[in-house]
Amino acid sequence: MKRLIVSICLCLTALTVQAQINRGLKGGYDVEEFPKISFIWNSPNPEILPESQFILTENDTALDIKVKPLVGEADKKQKKSILFIWEDMASHGQQSEFARMVIGTFFSQTTLNAGDRFNVAVFNRKKNTQRDVLQPLLPEFSTDATMLQNAVMGYSISRERFAPQPLLSDLYLAINEGIDMLKKEPADRISAIVVISAGLNIKVSGASTEMETVRKNALDADIPIYVVKYPMAGDTPEINTLSESTYGLYTLSKEPGVALSDLQSYYSNMSARSYGQDYRVTFTTKTKRDGKSHPLSFSINKVQQQIPAYTAPNMTFELWVKENLVLFICLCAAVLLLIVLIIILLVNRKRKINQKLAQSEARVQDEINRSQQQMENMRQEQQRQEQLKQEEAIRKANQERENELASLMQSKNLYPRLQCNVGDRAFTATITKPTTRIGRNDNNDIVLPNQTVSGFHAEIVFNGNTFEVFNRSTSYTRGIIVNGQFFQQTTLRNGDMIGLGEATITFYL
Repeated sequence: MKRLIVSICLCLTALTVQAQINRGLKGGYDVEEFPKISFIWNSPNPEILPESQFILTENDTALDIKVKPLVGEADKKQKKSILFIWEDMASHGQQSEFARMVIGTFFSQTTLNAGDRFNVAVFNRKKNTQRDVLQPLLPEFSTDATMLQNAVMGYSISRERFAPQPLLSDLYLAINEGIDMLKKEPADRISAIVVISAGLNIKVSGASTEMETVRKNALDADIPIYVVKYPMAGDTPEINTLSESTYGLYTLSKEPGVALSDLQSYYSNMSARSYGQDYRVTFTTKTKRDGKSHPLSFSINKVQQQIPAYTAPNMTFELWVKENLVLFICLCAAVLLLIVLIIILLVNRKRKINQKLAQSEARVQDEINRSQQQMENMRQEQQRQEQLKQEEAIRKANQERENELASLMQSKNLYPRLQCNVGDRAFTATITKPTTRIGRNDNNDIVLPNQTVSGFHAEIVFNGNTFEVFNRSTSYTRGIIVNGQFFQQTTLRNGDMIGLGEATITFYL
């Protein structure tokens, strides 16, 4: 029995591997509605392609085809091997800390699927011919999220600076070596590379690899490249092209939280994207029912696809009817007459029964409706009471926090002054409570009577340690100006100058 179970598991595993490796025709041709024929085609591209990109020819004649994406077919879950490639350039300033924060937080806050394996490798420039540019943090791929996080947080960031072209790294060489690492993983796993980089590849290093070489290797190995780009020099579109052409995704951000959210979204959809996209292709042939094999020529987006020939059926029921038309009509008439007589008898009997049942069901349904309405009214009232309790609890908690911060301000004698300048008018205001509203409307704590100031423009909040200013304007979406820079939120320091429209406020602590 054990041997039988093991054999079944091995067969299922082999089928899974074959489904991952083989792209193209799945399950053969459906000729049940000949001359209409259909087949299912799997493309490695997970994005849904327009029908115009599919061309099917038979005997050198283009066929009219219908292409339907089978979206549900891509919801397949497989174990994955994922390699994080971390660009560690000392000249990139905060990029390495950004990468450490994103990768470390990913392993600490993401629920990893059972059996998924990970590794993290760092790179900058290739030093010599004896050493790979890519240096793994663990000797092998691991499922232990804690060990992976510790390896990331314990890594010492490089302080080595390169005089010529200090912002460029051996990016493509590192990705290529990462592909080689993933090729050593078991064949029944989905593989993917996540690159955290500025996207600037050095092209003068003898160890560099051109993007096209990397792209070909990634496609041949069925390894998509996902990119989290830290914008040191703008968008650097070449690495975007590499990601898109290998069916990965990319994001551009300096905010670890934004990058982490995108990365978690990529991870949750990797299985479906690695599976690709199935399409049902339907066409009508002009060949006859001859039982012979007929070749087809198939291309997607001008790329020729290998597709086997189909075999036409020999005989159908329709052909039999054409050859025995008189006999078929007589049989159908006799059967139809018999069916009509039976239906008439059954309908008359059922009508009487239904009349009695309908009256009984109507009474029962009325009782059910009244009971359901009473239960629904009770449920709605209970929900309303619970909502009122929750709102009261939240209000009390907010009030207690406000009182606590006000007491803290009083104990520390923290009452900042605001020097306000609105056109030719200047005045001084003092912050006396934890939350101070600023805007043009009279209901604000500090009123700035100027049309360039939003009705409720900003809010200064004491968080227990420092004062922070928040943009509350729906008109100034870029943020408020603090010391010449735009912020949605920032911590205030003594002497900071805040710009709200044409009004200015100097913060004195």
